[in-house]
Amino acid sequence: MNIIKTEIEDVLIIEPRVFGDHRGWFTETYSKEKFKNLGVDIDFVQSNHSFSAQKGTLRGLHFQLNPKAQTKLVRCTKGKILDVAVDLRKGSPTYKRWISIELTAENKKQLLIPKGFAHGFVTLTDDVEVQYNVDEYYAPECDRSIKFDDPEIGIDWGIENPILSDKDLKAPLLKDSDVDFSIKVLVTGANGQLGHDVFNRLRELGIDAIATSRDTLDITNKSQVEEVMLKEKPNVVVHCAAYTAVDKAEDEKEICYAVNVEGTRNIAEMAKRIDAKVVYISSDYVFDGNGDEPHVEDKNTNSVNYYGYTKEQGEKIVKETLDKYFVVRTSWVYGKSGNNFVKTMLKLAGTKDEINVVSDQIGAPTYTKDLASLVCDMIQTAQYGTYHGVNEGYISWYEFAKEIFKKAGLEIKVNPISSEEYPTKAKRPRNSRLSTQNLDKAGLKRLPEWKNSLQSYIEELKTQS
Repeated sequence: MNIIKTEIEDVLIIEPRVFGDHRGWFTETYSKEKFKNLGVDIDFVQSNHSFSAQKGTLRGLHFQLNPKAQTKLVRCTKGKILDVAVDLRKGSPTYKRWISIELTAENKKQLLIPKGFAHGFVTLTDDVEVQYNVDEYYAPECDRSIKFDDPEIGIDWGIENPILSDKDLKAPLLKDSDVDFSIKVLVTGANGQLGHDVFNRLRELGIDAIATSRDTLDITNKSQVEEVMLKEKPNVVVHCAAYTAVDKAEDEKEICYAVNVEGTRNIAEMAKRIDAKVVYISSDYVFDGNGDEPHVEDKNTNSVNYYGYTKEQGEKIVKETLDKYFVVRTSWVYGKSGNNFVKTMLKLAGTKDEINVVSDQIGAPTYTKDLASLVCDMIQTAQYGTYHGVNEGYISWYEFAKEIFKKAGLEIKVNPISSEEYPTKAKRPRNSRLSTQNLDKAGLKRLPEWKNSLQSYIEELKTQS
């Protein structure tokens, strides 16, 4: 058998081999073993057969809701049809897009339509027979349909006045249906600052999200990663889990490496196995911090501390293992969940009248709520590659601290000091400016200006207190 990929991921054309002689021909229309060897592991439980007497008969768009959603393997055994599949999965890069293919008794092609799609066909000849296998039994309580000419979908059926059943004639539009399909996204490190906001944003968008933390998914445990990902079979993994104690990493190198490198390897290898795309959250610390110009996305990395080295290695693993990945580097993050520079400054303001802050390290403070929105937009595309996700504008830690107190309405004296006056175990890059040119090239929206985002965050903290 030959599998042909279509422009909609997961919808496949199956071409069986046909053996013919003077008597006629023979072909295998389904072989569980051969399908599995081709990466399609499906257990069909029911076969259906329909007959349409007249050319121009249209059946669809049909599907079953979860938990009785069906994968369909469709073929035309007499006559000719235009077979159509529509992606109804929220969060999919091809959401509401459709694909059509002619299936005929002569070409013997089959269309594999996964769960989460609506299906329909129109007959192109009289006396048409269609047969299809499904991997879930018919369940009338889950049986649904969408109007064949829904303008939001815009299918070109190639016919003006199709012959319809009363059910299909009265089918609702997509916007009025109770369709419940979604891609599935697994978020690692969901109790961290970014992971927390990514999970919440996915929920807001109606995308099926699974939150994991160290308690439920230890990424350094290869067998546990395998167990969880085989069970959940996510379409996307947003990999936020990481060892982020930059100074402690200089002493706890084995722990840092196990999490940031081996843990990432475990995630990437399993993602490849189940054909899931991965968003890998990386850091400005992969760069050496030299110069004054923003680091472009394809610049060679050269970390100056061990934490940065492990994030650099994680990037390499993701890029070498997967075809479908997003590497998203960010910097100076702050969010609702966990500790960060903003919370530290506000806490110090309660006990000090004067604070010294480094002024020769330049970067972009990044609000995790903004970054989470970018990540969630990104996974709904196929614009794979390396990106920088930071709020617009570059400042020093000193300038950042001053603006924090200004936005919070606090009178605190902030003194600028050099990196040498504030020694740390791990060296910090002086230049953490990150170019966001790849966002522009991919048509993805840049994050807001940093001062505006800081204002939103301060207001959010006030509502919590």
